This record gives sequence, structure tokens and C-alpha cells, in this order.
Amino acid sequence: MSASASQDPRVIAFARFIKRALDEAVRERAMSIEDVEQRTGIGRSTIYRWRRAEIANPQRTQVQQFCDGLGIPRSVASQILGWDGAPPSPTPDPSTDPDLRAVARILMDPNVSTEEKTVIRATLQHLARRR
Repeated sequence: MSASASQDPRVIAFARFIKRALDEAVRERAMSIEDVEQRTGIGRSTIYRWRRAEIANPQRTQVQQFCDGLGIPRSVASQILGWDGAPPSPTPDPSTDPDLRAVARILMDPNVSTEEKTVIRATLQHLARRR
């Protein structure tokens, strides 16, 4: 992430969401960034800033256009950005290890598959029993 990237967990989660959406568009649909730009109506510079978490408050209409253009339910981005009425995420405890915070974010991310979350939880349970 760049030096100007947001530290807001929701913006970071949104950046991961954008990265996954772009990766899927390229890998599964053989789209280029120009194709994504044309299909969504969102300029590549904005898309890249979203991906790098450099926009603290993405415009709702642009996010909705992006989702609509790629066939992603708007509710996914709304939930990540807190537009669905969910209370803001609590500020992480600064004494918590950054790696553990990153794992917690993955486990709370609605875009991460249940299978991946199950593997992560099993690994954590295994490690917790090791003492």
C-alpha cells in the first residue's frame, strides 16, 4: 500500500474488494482495465486509487456504477463501506499484533469464501493448542 493509503479498515477492505473484482474480471472474463473502465464508466485512475486505498470516501454513485458494470451486487460494496447502516467498526486495539488484526479482517470480510475462512480457523485452532 502506498504512503497516502488510508488506515481506515473499511477503506482497506474496499481496496481488497476492488482488487478481487479486477482480478476476477481479468482472469475469468479476459477483460483489460480499459474494458472495465468502459463497462463501468469509472476512470482507471479512480479504480487504481480505490485499489490502493487512497480514497477515504468513495462516491456512492461511482461505486454503484462499478458494481453494476461488473455484475456485482451493490450490497457487497455497501456493506464493506458501512453504507448499509451497520455501525462503524471499532478501532482496533493498538496493542494487538498487526498480523492478528489482518487475519481478523479476513475472517470478517464477506468476500472471502467460507472454505478459506474454515481453513484459517482450523489453522488458528491448531496453533492455539501448541503451547
